Amino acid sequence: MEATSHIAAAAKDRTSARRASSHGVSLRLLALAGSVLAWVAIFAIVASVLILNARRAVEDEAGSAFRLANAFATLHLPTAFERRDVMADAARIAAEIEAQRHLSAELRDAAGRAVALALPPRLPPAEVPEWFAALIRPEPLRELIPIAQYPNVLGVIEIRTDPRDEIAEAWQNFRLILPLLAAMALAAIAITMSITGLVLRRLGLLGAALDRMRAGEPGQRAPQTGLRELATLSDGVNALAEHLAAEQAKNRRLQGRMLTLAEAERARIASDLHDSIGPQLFALQAAVGQAGRATEAATDPTLSETLAAVSRHAAAIRQSARAAIDDLRMAPAKGASLAEMVKEQLIEFADAAPQVDITFDCPSDLAEPGEAGRIALYRFIRESVLNALRHASPSTIRVRLTGAERGIFASVSDDGSGPAAPDRTGLGQTGMRDRASALGGRYVPPRRDRDWTLTEFHLPCPPDQGPA
Repeated sequence: MEATSHIAAAAKDRTSARRASSHGVSLRLLALAGSVLAWVAIFAIVASVLILNARRAVEDEAGSAFRLANAFATLHLPTAFERRDVMADAARIAAEIEAQRHLSAELRDAAGRAVALALPPRLPPAEVPEWFAALIRPEPLRELIPIAQYPNVLGVIEIRTDPRDEIAEAWQNFRLILPLLAAMALAAIAITMSITGLVLRRLGLLGAALDRMRAGEPGQRAPQTGLRELATLSDGVNALAEHLAAEQAKNRRLQGRMLTLAEAERARIASDLHDSIGPQLFALQAAVGQAGRATEAATDPTLSETLAAVSRHAAAIRQSARAAIDDLRMAPAKGASLAEMVKEQLIEFADAAPQVDITFDCPSDLAEPGEAGRIALYRFIRESVLNALRHASPSTIRVRLTGAERGIFASVSDDGSGPAAPDRTGLGQTGMRDRASALGGRYVPPRRDRDWTLTEFHLPCPPDQGPA
């Protein structure tokens, strides 16, 4: 089937295109990889900026608190010449510094023993991963302030930076911002992939239209995708489809015209053969017969046998010429409908083979397919019935013509022995396939269906291929 071969070729081309495209990069994969890499880079940049800002903030907060505590202790410690409980004042100052954020203070006596401080209850800082604390923890600051009462040194206050509270706050902010950023990344990637999928689906519609055009359906228009950027491409595909449809219709009209001209030429050749060779062969056979009668009294048997052989050969040549003329003249007559010509031809076949039951089924309102279509359908039915009579020895032959919205459908079936070589394609089948292809139709070679041999011919209708 010509149409089937077109579709198979289109499917093969599409498979080859898919194989070729498999060596490239998928747009969907490219969009996904690009989006993921972009958001990974953004994530890394934002995380680095947050960590650097947190480290700077911790360093500034701890440094400021350390300097204020150092100044506070220096200003509020009693001098070495005052007569009061210096260690008690130092313990109070150390406790006040210890209670401050970002600082720790320790009071030790002259022997280096820690002095207990009266501290208010204090919540422990939140747990922070060590890797995060190590990233933003600044260099520790430490200061020793001696406590003296002349002439003795009573102890020392050690002030240290302790940024655990600030680090815990930075970790809380970090834990809040980064998940939000990750959620934004996932949403952005999902939106990107959705837009990419939308574009790919619209491109798929255009690709499907091109596939239909490649399969022999140039009249199919590409749908509008709703995307402004693809509207020009859709218009170009539709313009190409219209151009191909017009060219296909033009080619079919030309091919139909060529078929009708070929039939006219065949009829002219048949007329020339009938008018020139026919009388000469008849005259030759008559002359040979007269010569045979004239030599009946002769005693030469060789001459009589030779004249008899010449008469037989002349009769055979005349019969062959008559068959060739009949074959050349087997196009339908002008002015007659397809159904009438098929019925007349089947009557001739019934007269030639009275032992075969030949039936014909055709609706009364069958549309006429045009001159080229009439010739193609008439030749298909004639050659199919003739092949069945010659090669299959059937008892029943059924010929059917039906019309539908998509064209005219002809079928010939017989209950004979079937084709001798089903896989072999003769000149008759080649000619029918070529006619079907020229007119945009479809020819199905003979095939066995249970006990019947069936062959079919489909012609699109209304035809666009009549003679110009």
